[in-house]
Amino acid sequence: MTIKTPIPAIHVDTQDFPAAEQFATWSRGVTTHKITRPVAATEPFMAVVDAWMLGDMVLTHSRLDPTKFSRTTEMIRADGIDWVQVVLINAGTLTFQTDDQGEPRQMWQGEVAAFDARRPLTTESSIIECVTCTVARRAFTAVNHEPFHHHGRVIDGPWGRLVADCLLSLVRQVGEMQAADAANLTTAFVNLLVTALRAKERDAPAPPQKPSVPLRQRVEAYIDQNLTAADLTPKKIASDLAVSQSNLYRAFANTGGVTAYIRRRRLETIHSRLNGGDAISVGEVARAYGFVSAAHFSRAFRRQFGFAPRRTRAMDMPAGPVVDTENANLFRAWEERLS
Repeated sequence: MTIKTPIPAIHVDTQDFPAAEQFATWSRGVTTHKITRPVAATEPFMAVVDAWMLGDMVLTHSRLDPTKFSRTTEMIRADGIDWVQVVLINAGTLTFQTDDQGEPRQMWQGEVAAFDARRPLTTESSIIECVTCTVARRAFTAVNHEPFHHHGRVIDGPWGRLVADCLLSLVRQVGEMQAADAANLTTAFVNLLVTALRAKERDAPAPPQKPSVPLRQRVEAYIDQNLTAADLTPKKIASDLAVSQSNLYRAFANTGGVTAYIRRRRLETIHSRLNGGDAISVGEVARAYGFVSAAHFSRAFRRQFGFAPRRTRAMDMPAGPVVDTENANLFRAWEERLS
Protein backbone atom coordinates (compact mmCIF):
# COMPACT_ATOMS: atom_id res chain seq x y z
CA MET A 1 0.00 0.00 0.00
CA THR A 2 1.37 3.42 -0.97
CA ILE A 3 1.31 6.03 1.79
CA LYS A 4 0.39 9.44 0.40
CA THR A 5 2.12 12.41 1.99
CA PRO A 6 0.36 15.79 1.83
CA ILE A 7 2.19 18.90 0.69
CA PRO A 8 3.77 20.64 3.71
CA ALA A 9 1.55 23.54 4.80
CA ILE A 10 1.49 26.38 7.32
CA HIS A 11 -1.47 28.40 8.61
CA VAL A 12 -1.08 31.61 10.62
CA ASP A 13 -3.88 33.81 11.96
CA THR A 14 -2.71 36.66 14.16
CA GLN A 15 -6.10 36.75 15.89
CA ASP A 16 -4.85 33.71 17.80
CA PHE A 17 -2.35 35.98 19.60
CA PRO A 18 -2.66 38.96 21.97
CA ALA A 19 -3.16 42.23 20.06
CA ALA A 20 0.18 43.69 21.18
CA GLU A 21 2.03 40.62 19.84
CA GLN A 22 0.25 40.19 16.51
CA PHE A 23 2.58 42.20 14.28
CA ALA A 24 5.74 40.77 15.87
CA THR A 25 4.40 37.21 15.59
CA TRP A 26 3.71 37.55 11.88
CA SER A 27 6.83 39.55 10.95
CA ARG A 28 9.11 37.06 12.73
CA GLY A 29 8.78 34.78 9.72
CA VAL A 30 10.07 37.41 7.26
CA THR A 31 13.80 38.12 7.42
CA THR A 32 14.38 38.95 3.74
CA HIS A 33 12.80 42.42 4.03
CA LYS A 34 12.58 45.20 6.55
CA ILE A 35 8.90 45.51 7.51
CA THR A 36 7.21 48.58 8.96
CA ARG A 37 3.61 49.73 9.32
CA PRO A 38 1.85 53.11 9.45
CA VAL A 39 0.83 52.66 13.11
CA ALA A 40 2.62 51.53 16.27
CA ALA A 41 3.96 47.97 16.19
CA THR A 42 1.90 47.09 19.28
CA GLU A 43 -1.42 48.03 17.63
CA PRO A 44 -3.63 45.07 16.54
CA PHE A 45 -2.48 43.60 13.22
CA MET A 46 -4.57 41.41 10.94
CA ALA A 47 -2.65 38.72 9.07
CA VAL A 48 -4.13 35.45 7.83
CA VAL A 49 -1.52 33.47 5.92
CA ASP A 50 -1.53 30.03 4.32
CA ALA A 51 1.70 28.75 2.79
CA TRP A 52 2.75 25.56 1.02
CA MET A 53 6.25 24.21 0.32
CA LEU A 54 6.59 22.91 -3.25
CA GLY A 55 10.28 22.03 -3.47
CA ASP A 56 11.82 24.91 -5.44
CA MET A 57 8.75 27.09 -4.85
CA VAL A 58 6.80 28.46 -1.87
CA LEU A 59 3.16 29.39 -2.53
CA THR A 60 1.52 31.86 -0.13
CA HIS A 61 -2.02 33.24 0.21
CA SER A 62 -2.14 36.27 2.52
CA ARG A 63 -4.62 38.79 3.88
CA LEU A 64 -2.75 41.64 5.60
CA ASP A 65 -3.22 45.03 7.18
CA PRO A 66 -1.25 47.92 5.57
CA THR A 67 2.51 47.28 5.56
CA LYS A 68 5.73 48.54 4.00
CA PHE A 69 8.42 46.10 2.81
CA SER A 70 11.96 47.23 1.98
CA ARG A 71 14.84 45.23 0.52
CA THR A 72 18.05 47.26 0.29
CA THR A 73 21.37 46.84 -1.49
CA GLU A 74 23.00 46.20 1.88
CA MET A 75 20.57 43.38 2.65
CA ILE A 76 21.15 41.85 -0.79
CA ARG A 77 24.92 41.82 -0.26
CA ALA A 78 24.60 40.36 3.23
CA ASP A 79 22.05 37.55 2.98
CA GLY A 80 22.65 35.86 -0.39
CA ILE A 81 18.91 35.34 -0.94
CA ASP A 82 18.37 34.29 -4.55
CA TRP A 83 14.82 33.86 -5.72
CA VAL A 84 12.15 35.48 -7.86
CA GLN A 85 8.77 36.37 -6.40
CA VAL A 86 5.56 36.63 -8.40
CA VAL A 87 2.78 38.66 -6.75
CA LEU A 88 -0.93 38.67 -7.63
CA ILE A 89 -3.09 41.38 -6.05
CA ASN A 90 -6.47 39.82 -5.33
CA ALA A 91 -7.87 42.78 -3.35
CA GLY A 92 -6.51 46.18 -2.36
CA THR A 93 -3.57 48.05 -3.88
CA LEU A 94 0.22 47.84 -3.72
CA THR A 95 2.70 50.56 -4.71
CA PHE A 96 6.25 49.44 -5.50
CA GLN A 97 9.54 51.11 -6.37
CA THR A 98 12.38 49.12 -7.93
CA ASP A 99 16.10 49.81 -7.53
CA ASP A 100 17.25 53.06 -5.95
CA GLN A 101 15.96 55.46 -8.64
CA GLY A 102 12.95 53.64 -10.10
CA GLU A 103 9.62 55.41 -10.48
CA PRO A 104 6.80 54.21 -8.17
CA ARG A 105 4.19 51.98 -9.82
CA GLN A 106 0.80 51.04 -8.39
CA MET A 107 -0.74 47.59 -8.74
CA TRP A 108 -4.47 47.03 -8.61
CA GLN A 109 -6.76 44.04 -8.17
CA GLY A 110 -6.02 41.31 -10.71
CA GLU A 111 -2.52 42.53 -11.63
CA VAL A 112 0.57 40.32 -11.50
CA ALA A 113 4.23 41.39 -11.23
CA ALA A 114 7.62 39.69 -10.89
CA PHE A 115 10.40 40.80 -8.54
CA ASP A 116 14.03 39.66 -8.24
CA ALA A 117 15.45 39.29 -4.72
CA ARG A 118 18.88 40.31 -6.03
CA ARG A 119 17.65 43.84 -6.71
CA PRO A 120 16.36 46.56 -4.34
CA LEU A 121 12.63 46.93 -3.81
CA THR A 122 10.20 48.91 -1.66
CA THR A 123 6.47 48.17 -1.48
CA GLU A 124 3.60 49.79 0.40
CA SER A 125 0.13 48.29 0.52
CA SER A 126 -3.38 49.05 1.66
CA ILE A 127 -5.32 46.31 3.41
CA ILE A 128 -4.52 43.61 0.90
CA GLU A 129 -5.23 40.08 -0.21
CA CYS A 130 -2.50 38.61 -2.39
CA VAL A 131 -1.06 35.38 -3.70
CA THR A 132 2.71 35.15 -3.93
CA CYS A 133 4.84 32.47 -5.51
CA THR A 134 8.49 32.55 -4.46
CA VAL A 135 10.61 30.56 -6.93
CA ALA A 136 14.27 29.54 -6.61
CA ARG A 137 16.46 30.94 -9.40
CA ARG A 138 17.70 27.43 -10.15
CA ALA A 139 14.17 26.59 -11.38
CA PHE A 140 14.61 29.25 -14.09
CA THR A 141 18.10 28.01 -14.91
CA ALA A 142 16.58 24.60 -15.63
CA VAL A 143 14.59 26.17 -18.49
CA ASN A 144 17.48 28.39 -19.66
CA HIS A 145 15.91 31.67 -18.59
CA GLU A 146 17.51 34.47 -16.55
CA PRO A 147 14.80 36.55 -14.82
CA PHE A 148 17.10 39.34 -13.58
CA HIS A 149 15.91 41.89 -16.16
CA HIS A 150 12.23 41.25 -15.35
CA HIS A 151 12.46 42.92 -11.93
CA GLY A 152 9.32 45.03 -11.50
CA ARG A 153 7.70 43.82 -14.71
CA VAL A 154 3.91 43.85 -14.54
CA ILE A 155 2.47 40.98 -16.57
CA ASP A 156 -0.78 42.38 -17.94
CA GLY A 157 -3.15 41.43 -20.74
CA PRO A 158 -4.14 37.83 -21.50
CA TRP A 159 -0.81 36.41 -20.31
CA GLY A 160 -1.18 38.19 -16.98
CA ARG A 161 -4.71 36.86 -16.57
CA LEU A 162 -3.48 33.35 -17.37
CA VAL A 163 -0.75 33.57 -14.70
CA ALA A 164 -3.27 35.02 -12.23
CA ASP A 165 -5.73 32.20 -12.93
CA CYS A 166 -2.96 29.66 -12.41
CA LEU A 167 -2.01 31.16 -9.03
CA LEU A 168 -5.61 31.22 -7.83
CA SER A 169 -6.13 27.65 -9.03
CA LEU A 170 -2.99 26.53 -7.20
CA VAL A 171 -4.31 28.01 -3.95
CA ARG A 172 -7.64 26.23 -4.42
CA GLN A 173 -6.21 22.84 -5.35
CA VAL A 174 -2.88 22.51 -3.52
CA GLY A 175 -4.48 21.24 -0.31
CA GLU A 176 -5.77 18.16 -2.12
CA MET A 177 -2.45 17.30 -3.76
CA GLN A 178 0.43 15.16 -2.54
CA ALA A 179 4.08 15.92 -1.78
CA ALA A 180 5.02 13.80 -4.79
CA ASP A 181 3.23 16.37 -6.98
CA ALA A 182 5.33 19.31 -5.75
CA ALA A 183 8.11 19.17 -8.34
CA ASN A 184 5.62 18.87 -11.23
CA LEU A 185 3.59 21.81 -9.91
CA THR A 186 6.73 23.94 -9.74
CA THR A 187 7.80 22.96 -13.25
CA ALA A 188 4.35 23.68 -14.68
CA PHE A 189 4.15 27.12 -13.07
CA VAL A 190 7.70 28.12 -14.01
CA ASN A 191 7.13 27.13 -17.64
CA LEU A 192 3.94 29.21 -17.76
CA LEU A 193 5.62 32.17 -16.07
CA VAL A 194 8.65 32.11 -18.38
CA THR A 195 6.39 31.94 -21.44
CA ALA A 196 4.40 34.92 -20.14
CA LEU A 197 7.55 36.93 -19.38
CA ARG A 198 8.98 36.24 -22.82
CA ALA A 199 5.70 37.31 -24.42
CA LYS A 200 5.72 40.58 -22.46
CA GLU A 201 9.37 41.08 -23.37
CA ARG A 202 8.38 41.05 -27.04
CA ASP A 203 5.53 43.49 -26.44
CA ALA A 204 7.20 46.13 -24.27
CA PRO A 205 10.63 47.37 -23.18
CA ALA A 206 12.03 46.13 -19.90
CA PRO A 207 11.62 48.33 -16.82
CA PRO A 208 14.40 50.88 -16.16
CA GLN A 209 17.53 49.18 -14.88
CA LYS A 210 21.19 49.78 -14.37
CA PRO A 211 23.22 49.93 -17.59
CA SER A 212 24.95 46.61 -17.00
CA VAL A 213 24.62 43.60 -14.76
CA PRO A 214 27.34 43.63 -12.07
CA LEU A 215 30.16 41.13 -12.55
CA ARG A 216 29.20 39.11 -9.48
CA GLN A 217 25.68 38.56 -10.81
CA ARG A 218 26.95 37.66 -14.30
CA VAL A 219 29.28 35.07 -12.81
CA GLU A 220 26.59 33.63 -10.52
CA ALA A 221 24.24 33.22 -13.49
CA TYR A 222 27.01 31.54 -15.52
CA ILE A 223 27.82 29.17 -12.65
CA ASP A 224 24.16 28.19 -12.21
CA GLN A 225 23.94 27.37 -15.92
CA ASN A 226 27.07 25.19 -15.82
CA LEU A 227 26.94 23.40 -12.47
CA THR A 228 27.35 19.96 -14.05
CA ALA A 229 30.30 20.98 -16.25
CA ALA A 230 33.49 19.14 -15.31
CA ASP A 231 35.61 22.16 -16.29
CA LEU A 232 33.73 24.72 -14.19
CA THR A 233 36.81 26.50 -12.84
CA PRO A 234 37.77 30.14 -12.22
CA LYS A 235 40.01 30.03 -15.28
CA LYS A 236 37.20 28.74 -17.52
CA ILE A 237 34.72 31.28 -16.11
CA ALA A 238 37.12 34.19 -16.64
CA SER A 239 37.79 33.07 -20.21
CA ASP A 240 34.14 32.59 -21.17
CA LEU A 241 33.02 35.88 -19.62
CA ALA A 242 36.04 37.82 -20.89
CA VAL A 243 37.08 39.10 -17.47
CA SER A 244 40.41 38.93 -15.69
CA GLN A 245 40.87 36.28 -13.01
CA SER A 246 41.91 38.98 -10.55
CA ASN A 247 38.59 40.80 -11.01
CA LEU A 248 36.77 37.49 -10.73
CA TYR A 249 38.49 36.64 -7.44
CA ARG A 250 37.84 40.15 -6.15
CA ALA A 251 34.09 39.84 -6.82
CA PHE A 252 33.89 36.79 -4.53
CA ALA A 253 36.52 37.79 -1.96
CA ASN A 254 34.03 38.42 0.85
CA THR A 255 32.19 35.10 0.43
CA GLY A 256 35.03 32.58 0.53
CA GLY A 257 36.11 32.70 -3.12
CA VAL A 258 34.87 31.46 -6.47
CA THR A 259 35.61 27.78 -5.90
CA ALA A 260 33.80 27.81 -2.56
CA TYR A 261 30.78 29.46 -4.19
CA ILE A 262 30.69 26.80 -6.93
CA ARG A 263 30.83 24.04 -4.33
CA ARG A 264 28.05 25.65 -2.28
CA ARG A 265 25.76 26.05 -5.31
CA ARG A 266 26.39 22.45 -6.36
CA LEU A 267 25.55 21.21 -2.87
CA GLU A 268 22.43 23.38 -2.72
CA THR A 269 21.29 22.04 -6.10
CA ILE A 270 21.92 18.45 -5.01
CA HIS A 271 19.98 19.16 -1.80
CA SER A 272 17.08 20.50 -3.88
CA ARG A 273 17.04 17.49 -6.21
CA LEU A 274 17.13 15.00 -3.36
CA ASN A 275 14.45 16.92 -1.51
CA GLY A 276 12.31 17.13 -4.63
CA GLY A 277 11.96 13.37 -4.85
CA ASP A 278 14.25 12.66 -7.83
CA ALA A 279 14.48 8.91 -8.46
CA ILE A 280 18.23 9.25 -9.05
CA SER A 281 20.44 7.85 -6.27
CA VAL A 282 22.48 10.03 -3.94
CA GLY A 283 25.71 8.78 -5.52
CA GLU A 284 24.53 9.44 -9.07
CA VAL A 285 23.41 13.00 -8.39
CA ALA A 286 26.64 13.72 -6.51
CA ARG A 287 28.76 12.49 -9.44
CA ALA A 288 26.66 14.53 -11.87
CA TYR A 289 27.75 17.66 -9.98
CA GLY A 290 31.44 16.84 -9.86
CA PHE A 291 31.82 14.89 -6.60
CA VAL A 292 33.82 11.84 -7.64
CA SER A 293 34.47 10.62 -4.09
CA ALA A 294 31.38 9.58 -2.11
CA ALA A 295 33.20 10.16 1.17
CA HIS A 296 34.29 13.66 0.15
CA PHE A 297 30.75 14.50 -0.98
CA SER A 298 29.20 13.21 2.24
CA ARG A 299 31.60 15.28 4.36
CA ALA A 300 31.00 18.42 2.30
CA PHE A 301 27.23 17.96 2.40
CA ARG A 302 27.18 17.35 6.15
CA ARG A 303 29.45 20.35 6.73
CA GLN A 304 27.10 22.63 4.78
CA PHE A 305 23.70 21.35 5.96
CA GLY A 306 24.44 19.61 9.26
CA PHE A 307 23.08 16.19 8.28
CA ALA A 308 23.76 13.31 5.89
CA PRO A 309 22.56 13.45 2.24
CA ARG A 310 20.21 10.51 2.65
CA ARG A 311 18.15 12.44 5.19
CA THR A 312 17.19 15.02 2.58
CA ARG A 313 14.49 13.08 0.76
CA ALA A 314 11.05 14.71 0.58
CA MET A 315 9.63 12.18 3.03
CA ASP A 316 11.68 13.86 5.77
CA MET A 317 9.90 17.18 5.28
CA PRO A 318 7.18 18.16 7.78
CA ALA A 319 3.86 17.15 6.22
CA GLY A 320 0.37 18.54 6.50
CA PRO A 321 -0.77 21.76 8.16
CA VAL A 322 1.49 23.17 10.85
CA VAL A 323 -0.28 25.26 13.49
CA ASP A 324 2.18 25.55 16.39
CA THR A 325 4.29 28.52 17.46
CA GLU A 326 7.21 27.45 15.24
CA ASN A 327 5.39 28.59 12.08
CA ALA A 328 7.62 31.62 11.65
CA ASN A 329 10.82 29.60 11.91
CA LEU A 330 9.54 26.98 9.49
CA PHE A 331 8.43 29.55 6.89
CA ARG A 332 11.79 31.29 7.17
CA ALA A 333 13.56 27.95 6.65
CA TRP A 334 11.45 27.27 3.55
CA GLU A 335 12.47 30.56 1.95
CA GLU A 336 16.13 30.02 2.86
CA ARG A 337 16.05 26.66 1.07
CA LEU A 338 15.17 28.44 -2.17
CA SER A 339 18.52 30.27 -2.22
